[in-house]
Amino acid sequence: MILTPENRIKDYTEKGWWGSDTLYSLFIKACNESGSNEALVDAPNRKEFTTGNPQRLTFDEINIEVDRYASIFYDLGLRKDDKVILQLPNIVELAILYIALSKAGIIISPVPIQYGKYELSKIIEDIEPKGYIGVSEFNSKGFASVTKEAFSNEHVLMSIGESNGFIDLNSYEPSSNSKSDSNVYFQSIKNTSNDILTICWTSGTTGTPKGVPRSHNLWSTMAKAAYHLADTHKGDVLLNPFPLVNMASIGGFLFNWLICQGKLIQHHPFNLNIFLSQMAEEKVNYTITAPAIMNMLLNNQSLFENLDLSNLRSIGSGGAPLSEWMVEAFQNNHQITVQNIFGSNEGMSLLSTRDDVEDPALRAIYFPRFGVDGFQWNNPISKTIKTKLVSIESNEVITEPMVPGELLISGSTVFDGYWNAPEANKEVFDDEGFFKTGDMFEISSNDTDNKFYKYCGRCKDLIIRGGMNISPEELDNVLTSHPSILEVAVTGFEDEVLGEKVGVVAVVKDGLKLELTDISIFLQKLGIAKYKYPEDLRIISELPRNSVGKVLRRELKELFS
Repeated sequence: MILTPENRIKDYTEKGWWGSDTLYSLFIKACNESGSNEALVDAPNRKEFTTGNPQRLTFDEINIEVDRYASIFYDLGLRKDDKVILQLPNIVELAILYIALSKAGIIISPVPIQYGKYELSKIIEDIEPKGYIGVSEFNSKGFASVTKEAFSNEHVLMSIGESNGFIDLNSYEPSSNSKSDSNVYFQSIKNTSNDILTICWTSGTTGTPKGVPRSHNLWSTMAKAAYHLADTHKGDVLLNPFPLVNMASIGGFLFNWLICQGKLIQHHPFNLNIFLSQMAEEKVNYTITAPAIMNMLLNNQSLFENLDLSNLRSIGSGGAPLSEWMVEAFQNNHQITVQNIFGSNEGMSLLSTRDDVEDPALRAIYFPRFGVDGFQWNNPISKTIKTKLVSIESNEVITEPMVPGELLISGSTVFDGYWNAPEANKEVFDDEGFFKTGDMFEISSNDTDNKFYKYCGRCKDLIIRGGMNISPEELDNVLTSHPSILEVAVTGFEDEVLGEKVGVVAVVKDGLKLELTDISIFLQKLGIAKYKYPEDLRIISELPRNSVGKVLRRELKELFS
């Protein structure tokens, strides 16, 4: 299934932005060139959260499983352009299933393991899948048997492990005739780099999740940027702690792993001690983690004392503003480069890497203005996209520094539109074909030659207090370094006089206390404008987050109602 207009395919192919690789062709190349190399590794605690023993597989061993799975799909009546929902934790089978489904030309719709009957029912209604693949157990509970309620008898239900009403992919064996027929079928179908590989789902922080179709080419161009960001070398060891359902993991790890023909270490659910031990024992070269985890590591120096992280070159981080002190400390005290990432399933792609922004303090808060005339950057993605800022009120293009506006983007990474959502698509693209990201940035000051973007927050998260715009993310970033705070998020809450006031929700470090006056004094010492000072505080044990780790600000607001 190809959704991209022919003129776009022709244009980007002629420019060399898009090529002919599919996920499966990249895998076959890796098998041909590095077949005997160990390539895919489970987390050592796999048995604690799902079925099966931890596995370590070479590319050649993976290939055997890919062929077996693809034959099973054929035997069960699945064909090219059918859609299959994929819902597994980060185990080796998940990566293998991506490749096998790609071989068969089946469109993959990966969903977080946290999704239940409600979310699955919405997705089923939206994309009308032919099948579903889950796991029999997760966190010591029956899993597939629960998700089964969302499906009908028309769906082909498969699982890793035995579960009532599901086909166990571990034990199912297609007939010899079916294996022969499937080989003929796979050779007859044409899977191109412009075929849709996945339909991922937006995080749902602003409402019902929307399907985001992405072709092999749309993924490949992001993977090349990730390859550059991670300073990837052939044979590198990559540690993936993010659910394999979105941009950070599919573009940053799945494709990147096959391009570098390296070793992909799976990790899930997140466990700090296991994560650190994997980095040391597996000699990891690159990984990614949330800013809150990075801050926690620096606040617990004892965690570093007995770990050999000499192979770790860089860590990607994003999803929230980074703290300057954190990026500087990792680089100066531990010789580890923190790369700043801002991306989305739709194709948002700003990457602040060390070879473009050497100064760690600048890299923490700024992103290169990719795709803007007059600026040259090292990351190849900068030459295949265009970006601009527009005023939220007037829609006029912003060229002056330090004026917040919505970032719009077009080019090789940007999707063609949400699945089955013509009305929404009319709203999210402007007249020139730029995607409206919903993210607010501003051009950096004259002191930086105006060559950077600075993140200001989500357009809809903006706090408007007495007519003054306040970025909650800006205050998040500042308050992260407060000595009593472990985690923090800022939100607006309703006020009859000012419209909104600023509220702080914090997780406090063990043994310490935090009062609203402590925060005001802290902000005053930093010279923060007084209108940004919070006027209420809530202390909780854990910040509410969605399935991919983003703070749910709408739930924070409820704490102040």
